Amino acid sequence: MLCVDAVLRRLVLPLGHRTGPAVDTLLARHRAALLDRVGPSHHPGGRAARRVIDFASPHAENGGESLLRVVLHELGAPTPELQRIFTRNGRFVARCDAYLAESGTVVEFDGFVKLTDPTMLAGKTPEEALRDRVRRDKRLLALPEVRHVVHCYYIELVKPRLLAALLDDADVALNPRRRAEATRIAARRFDGARG
Repeated sequence: MLCVDAVLRRLVLPLGHRTGPAVDTLLARHRAALLDRVGPSHHPGGRAARRVIDFASPHAENGGESLLRVVLHELGAPTPELQRIFTRNGRFVARCDAYLAESGTVVEFDGFVKLTDPTMLAGKTPEEALRDRVRRDKRLLALPEVRHVVHCYYIELVKPRLLAALLDDADVALNPRRRAEATRIAARRFDGARG
């Protein structure tokens, strides 16, 4: 999945985030081309490949965001809107990794690199970067459509029960039958354990 997201991102959004009918048309064209190359669903692996292509999105900006989307799906969360731009009085507030409209929850995948990589810090100290994040969260929570901001890290994607607990605290409706299955899938994905 992560690779297909990355391929679609390079094909559809080579200059960065955009939305609109032109992006939708380009995505549909590239998705159709990929499906044509996979061949019919009755070929070995064809059905699974088609599901991956249908699920893939160019709006996941990195592998962590792609994996977040996969784990949200495996937990039975509502389909998120990726890279949602929030405004207030016509002014930009923030662009968020994932937005779950039903519960008004913003989900951000945060890597520690944001606090350690000099390029990402852009001259700020880690403390300043954390303060900026807190201020951004406050601006988001001041919007009527945002009731919760959830920050998750790689460990919550490796252990979906941890992400589920964060989402429970944010009143996100998860499919109870899929929680245990998501944990088994993650164990196979990361540990090679049999479910």
